[in-house]
Amino acid sequence: MLFGIILLVVALIGLVVYLKRDEHETQSPSVSFDPFPSAADRKGMQGERIVKRILNRLPKEDYIVLHDVLLPNGRGTTQVDHIVVSVYGIFVIEAKNYSGKIYGSHESEEWTQYLIGEQHKFRNPIKQNEGHVRSIQRLTLVGSQYIIPLVVFTGSATVKARGCDEVIYANALYQTICRYRIRVFTEELMRVYARILDDALEETRAAKQAHVAGVQKIIDRRNDEILAGQCPLCDGHMVLRSGRHGYFYGCSNYPKCKYTRNIRF
Repeated sequence: MLFGIILLVVALIGLVVYLKRDEHETQSPSVSFDPFPSAADRKGMQGERIVKRILNRLPKEDYIVLHDVLLPNGRGTTQVDHIVVSVYGIFVIEAKNYSGKIYGSHESEEWTQYLIGEQHKFRNPIKQNEGHVRSIQRLTLVGSQYIIPLVVFTGSATVKARGCDEVIYANALYQTICRYRIRVFTEELMRVYARILDDALEETRAAKQAHVAGVQKIIDRRNDEILAGQCPLCDGHMVLRSGRHGYFYGCSNYPKCKYTRNIRF
C-alpha cells in the first residue's frame, strides 16, 4: 500500500511540473504530450488545451479567438474546435490528438492511423473542416479567399499527408497564423464577423424553439377541431370506430379521407 501511495505522489508531482512548464512557454510553443496517453478522454482534452493556449497568446487587438463553436450547417449543427477571426482573415481550425503514424491525402475520404501493429480508419479531417468552412461562409458571406482552414495535430503522431499544406503540427500553429500579414478586414468588420459566429448558436436555438412552437400550435388547433367533432383535413366530422387495436376516431368521409386519431387514456 505504501508503494502505491509513493507512485501516486510521484505522478502528481510530475503533472504539476508539466503544467507549470507549459505556462511558461514562449510564443513559439513546442508540442506537448499527454502524461496519461492511455486515457483517451484526457488525451483529447489535453489536445484541446494545447491549441487553446497557443491561440490565446495572439494579440487581442488583431485577433478574436472562439472555442467550441456550434454552427448551423443546413441539416442541423456542426461543432468547430476553434475559430480565429482576425483582420488578416478567418482561421478555421480542426484539432486532432493522435499518436503513431498517420497516412492520408487531400482527396481520400478516410485517413489511416498505424499504432502498435494495428490500423484505424478515421474521417479525412480536411474534408471535415471543409464543412465547417461552408457553414462559416453561409453565415458571414465572406469569400473563400479570406478563410484559412487548418488541421492541427497536437499529439506525437508522424503525419504523412500528400498535398496537404493546411495540415500542420501544433508547434507551427502560432507562426503559421502570424505569417498572414495583409489586412483584409477592418477591426470593426472583424468584430462584426466574430459576433455573428459567436451568436450563431443562440440564433439556431431560437429558430428551433420558434419552429417547435409553430408545430405545437398546429397540433393544438387540430386537437381542438377533433374535440369539436370536426376532421382537421376535410369538412367531415369525427366518429368513434373500433379496430384490431381498440377504439379510435375516424373521419366520416372514409375512404375518401383516411384521417384517424388514436384515443389516449
